[in-house]
Amino acid sequence: MAPSPEPELARVAYYLMAAKMYSLASCVMLFYDIVLTFDREIDSIWLKPKTGISPPLGYIVIIVSFHHPWSPDVCNRYILFPEALKVVTAFVIGVIFLMRLYALYGGNRAIMALGATLLLAEIVIKIWAFTDGVALELPKELVGCILIGKNHTRFAFTWIAELGFDTAMFALTLGRTIMYYRHQRNKKLTLLNLIVRDGVIYFAIIFAANFVTVFMVFVSFRPFAMAPDDDRPFNQLAPEDIKVINASFSTLYVNNNEFNDFKAGP
Repeated sequence: MAPSPEPELARVAYYLMAAKMYSLASCVMLFYDIVLTFDREIDSIWLKPKTGISPPLGYIVIIVSFHHPWSPDVCNRYILFPEALKVVTAFVIGVIFLMRLYALYGGNRAIMALGATLLLAEIVIKIWAFTDGVALELPKELVGCILIGKNHTRFAFTWIAELGFDTAMFALTLGRTIMYYRHQRNKKLTLLNLIVRDGVIYFAIIFAANFVTVFMVFVSFRPFAMAPDDDRPFNQLAPEDIKVINASFSTLYVNNNEFNDFKAGP
């Protein structure tokens, strides 16, 4: 990209730095949550016979991409990675919710089929939405390999899909829980207590993050435009709610494993 006039370059640099700091702060929150549950995570996850690759490794790559002067070829090969990681994470979280929902409804296959259909719809919509993404074109004086959408309305559907699925899961969980709550409330630790606690907290955090992101996308702020006729919104630059999701997911997944161990006994 051709060099920008100094006032324009300063404005772009300011908002770019804000986006990078937002992303970095989100990543710090993720690792802080991991530290809080790390001792429990070792016992309930890492010491198990089978375990997956740690998602935080992927976030380190994302942070590096924001600050390292990658070549255009490297950036273009990598650019869809953040959203691809987000899809994988959303799928894993969705499966955990479906398992809980299946148990909560006493093994009802119709509920399981409904939930699986909603999860599949979410994943398909998210893939459709983020494959529209391209690398943000920055002045040569600035660095960063950052994903934005060619069409910000289409790109927003990655969060709209999450809102739809999470709302449906929360409604199904809450509806069933209300029916049983008075019978379970005197017990020290029950599956319903765990479902309600984790479900409400997770939903509140993720709903807020996704709702704000979608709102900002549709409001279409213009402070990061590269040119007066460029209507790409700044808010597309740093919707790093993937880290918010996984900060909640870390606790959610550890709690799920601990409860399974508790039920299995020594």
